[in-house]
Amino acid sequence: MITFKNIIDIQQPVEAVFDFVADPVNIPLWNYYVRSVQPIDSATPQLGAAYHQVRESDEQTYAITEFDAYHVVTVKTTPGSSPSFERRMRFESVGGGTRISDHWTLDTGLLPVLEGLGRGKVRAAVAENLYLLKQLLETGTTRLQDGRVMTLAR
Repeated sequence: MITFKNIIDIQQPVEAVFDFVADPVNIPLWNYYVRSVQPIDSATPQLGAAYHQVRESDEQTYAITEFDAYHVVTVKTTPGSSPSFERRMRFESVGGGTRISDHWTLDTGLLPVLEGLGRGKVRAAVAENLYLLKQLLETGTTRLQDGRVMTLAR
């Protein structure tokens, strides 16, 4: 099991940051590895809403298990998804912007020693994606690691 936390500050109001980040459909705009996220049963992010995510090399189904508008959103994979994970993002207003504390628990199914070796790489990749989220929300555009340019409709 891999656990880690990243923190990033984004110079946008907490309401705008939360509304964008709490909707999993937006993840492919700032995470190059996620190709698509589709809602399964609800068009709006809310407690219990389920999503299907397709990444470069795997797929997961997950649900929102905690939803407190402008404060916290947690998603957790459903049984049978691999890798399985729980991601809890806490949002707080700081100096006119927003601080996101991004907590992960990830079970890759690998031996614990191998997960331990990969922990730093996974944490760094998540931190890089958070930086692209910051860039996207602050400037309206970002270039993903695979070269795609993402732009927010304003």
